[in-house]
Amino acid sequence: MGQMKQKLQKSVSREDRISALEIKLKRAESMSDSESVEHMTKAERAELKGLLEKREVFEEQYDPLSFTQEHLEFKAMHNNVFIQLAKYCQQARDKRELKNERINVFFLDGPDGGTASALIETGGFQESQCYVANRHESSCESLRNILPDENVIHAAASEALNVAMPIVLDGVKGTSAGEIDVDVSLSSEKDGAFANIDFGAYYFDGCGGFVPHIIGMISAALVREDYDSSMPIAIGYSLLGGNKDVVEKELAISQALSTIASSRNMR
Repeated sequence: MGQMKQKLQKSVSREDRISALEIKLKRAESMSDSESVEHMTKAERAELKGLLEKREVFEEQYDPLSFTQEHLEFKAMHNNVFIQLAKYCQQARDKRELKNERINVFFLDGPDGGTASALIETGGFQESQCYVANRHESSCESLRNILPDENVIHAAASEALNVAMPIVLDGVKGTSAGEIDVDVSLSSEKDGAFANIDFGAYYFDGCGGFVPHIIGMISAALVREDYDSSMPIAIGYSLLGGNKDVVEKELAISQALSTIASSRNMR
């Protein structure tokens, strides 16, 4: 458990440094050549390049065998809350629709498939209702032993869900990025694997406490041209990795979620 926390903390520190350097790079690119060199050194540019390359090497940090009993109980409660919220959305949708179709749920899960198993065994969800994205191929292989192959995608959540249009928040505070414009969408020329699937509930986890990533996932989930804003939807997330500025980070995410929801005429 201690080793996992250390890895998460390193990930948070790396993302904080990347964000700070990207801010400098963004400002440097808007300056003249002489001013740009003075604002951001070659060493800092090289450091940013190295950190970005390191980010692309994904190591599975989720090891359920190392969890304490307390953490296992917390995960069980976390899964139960997700189940209850998803069921609430199902019931609310059933009252508004004649077809009473089963809702789909999207979540991030580890190689043990803890959340998937809870949804199926405890929540009574069908395997076909559950969709997962994971950046680790080995974890995807394990998850495909529980869910249909087509319901498990080897990708980041934002890549799997895709984004239809960008929204920019000016000066979002309390994030690792600082007071800069945060693009809460990850626009792409190609639809993600789950871009056209209607989800009634989402849970985003494993972000290392890096706010822009969480906002990006929420944006990918909600910014869709064909989304029916009258339908209830549940959004859950966790702030793992580090405990610095947790309240400010949560407020920043809530602000982004409110802005996205407002832009889509959601209440």
